[in-house]
Amino acid sequence: MTRLLKGLAVSYDLLYDRLSEAEREELRSAITSIGQSYYDGYFTTPSISGPDFHTHHAIVEWASFGVAALAMLGEYPPAQEWLAATVTKFREHLLPTGLAEDGAQVEGATFWASTMQYRIAFMDALQRVTGEDLFTPFAEQMDARLALASIAAAKTGGHDQDHETVVHEPSYGQISYHSPVLLALARFYRNGLCQRLALWDRTAGAVQQTRYVTDNGEWMLFDWGGYAFAWYDPTVPAEVDSSAPLSFSFPSVNEAYLRASYEPGGIVVGMRRNAVVTHAGGRPVFADRYDGHHPPAEVRAVTLDDDGRQARLRCEGAEDSGFTEQRLLLRRPGTLTLTRTTDQEQAWWCYGRPVREGNVLRWKDGTTLTVEQGRLISLEPDGYHDEKVVGLGLLRLKDPFPMSYPLIKAQPEAGRLEVVVRTPGD
Repeated sequence: MTRLLKGLAVSYDLLYDRLSEAEREELRSAITSIGQSYYDGYFTTPSISGPDFHTHHAIVEWASFGVAALAMLGEYPPAQEWLAATVTKFREHLLPTGLAEDGAQVEGATFWASTMQYRIAFMDALQRVTGEDLFTPFAEQMDARLALASIAAAKTGGHDQDHETVVHEPSYGQISYHSPVLLALARFYRNGLCQRLALWDRTAGAVQQTRYVTDNGEWMLFDWGGYAFAWYDPTVPAEVDSSAPLSFSFPSVNEAYLRASYEPGGIVVGMRRNAVVTHAGGRPVFADRYDGHHPPAEVRAVTLDDDGRQARLRCEGAEDSGFTEQRLLLRRPGTLTLTRTTDQEQAWWCYGRPVREGNVLRWKDGTTLTVEQGRLISLEPDGYHDEKVVGLGLLRLKDPFPMSYPLIKAQPEAGRLEVVVRTPGD
């Protein structure tokens, strides 16, 4: 309901000059009656106004309510009280504690981007309408590290796919979902790296059209493209600071990432709990299978070392991890070695149509994946199928364009599996 309230408020603002006074009053009446009901019976309750309500849905609801308050300023006197309550909530709870201390969003995939979308939508409007700046005092909490760690490739068109441009994100949470946020961070903080990664999205500004349809026949669409237009500042240079990190650890969500560079097509590898996704040559070449609503087991004793030339990530697996130890070694610019201590058969999926040559998979651009220790036992060209269940696992989405991907299986040797990914020219 609060998202719909935000939609009415934004429509009222954008269409004001084109509406008759009767039409304006119809919108004002809807916004104020709904908003006042929610303010009196919801936003002022201790559980919603208090400190424990501070993560994703809190930010979505309060930010939407705040946008409605801004639209009604000067036209509905209680809107000033709505706005004051929203600013207080942002200052005391939503910005200080909405993300974990390491910058991750603890509630699940895609929630970092949507948390930031709603933060910025309110904070930008607040600054333009009232002059109050929340960007400067809370710069550290507007943390982009999760996006810098996981964005792996450019997007030129077509329906998004899991891990296609952002590793460990579902198809509806790819770079097209992140780019409006990065453009805004680039604008408000003059951040050239955010600008660079955002501009890898060649679809920025468009409606994000997923492949999925609900049981009611509703197509899943996301329309933050208008904000991408509003937030893009062409005077921010799209560049990489030489001090920008290339390895990232997010202990709050049991994740870590290594990247070769900030060049499209370079190696980017992410570990979420025990699952690994590796991007190379502009595509996922190794993606462990897991259901986003039934996440893999957590790993223990995670260590990360990076001297600039190479990065090492090590962890110990839980009982149901499928391994007792896992190591990732990234030798820049283009070689990644994944080692697992295990006797169990391992399976993963990938993009494209790699050609198998014994223990080697080769893509057309020259990217290779080699099983150095162990044996590659099968390559099923259409062995992995995508399926989406959202809404806390309650809503299974229909897919009118079902996708299938190559499924690879390998058998360890002497209790060890070693897989090496190389990009062309390395």
